[in-house]
Formats: sequence, C-alpha cells, structure tokens
Amino acid sequence: MRSLSTVLPLAAALLALSACQSMAPPPQMAAAPRATGLEGEWSSVGGPVAYTATFAGGRFTSREAATGAVLAEGNYTKMGASQASIIYRSRSRNQQMSVNCNQMAADRLACVDANGSRFEFSRRA
Repeated sequence: MRSLSTVLPLAAALLALSACQSMAPPPQMAAAPRATGLEGEWSSVGGPVAYTATFAGGRFTSREAATGAVLAEGNYTKMGASQASIIYRSRSRNQQMSVNCNQMAADRLACVDANGSRFEFSRRA
C-alpha cells in the first residue's frame, strides 16, 4: 500500500491537471458554409421598394422587406451553372412576367426582364 505522503501529491497534481484542461477555451466551431449558386435569399439593390427574393427548389418568391407582403411568385429554371430563367406573376399588376438572371459573383445576381429593364440582387448574409 502506498503511503499517504506519496498519494496526496499525486492526487493534487492530477486535480490541477484536470482543472487546467477544463479551463481551456472550447474548440472553435466551424463557420456555416456560405450559400452558393442561385438557391437562397437575396436582397434587391436600389429601386423604389426594398424587397427580398427567395430561390428554393425551383420556386421563386419576392416579398417587400418592410412588411413581408408577397410581391410575386413563380418558378425558375437553371439554365447553367450561373444562369436562370424566372417566370412569375406580379401581384400588383396581376401579370405574368419573364426574367433572365446571371450570377455575376457568389453574392451578386444581375437580371433583365422581357422589356429590357435591369435590376440586381445581393446575397443575404
């Protein structure tokens, strides 16, 4: 059997070591991967009304940023890695519209409608 004079210093050393380990900073959590491609949430850039656009599984929806009211709903088709065609119905005009979009960068989407009007989106963080 070990003597008390041998066991106490060993126990104190183990206790001190476990305290140091429990006081270590927690491991860093990996940041969530940034969305890529067209899927996800986008914010309008400029224009008379701030709104958001959501692209999810072939469905397109735009909502007024201030109220959340739906402005338009429709479908989109990916035409390539960075291009999409959107067909939607405007709620304010009750009119079907067609838009082609090109993803200029991971966080920028440029679109043009059938009348030649251009507008842009930036990816929401």
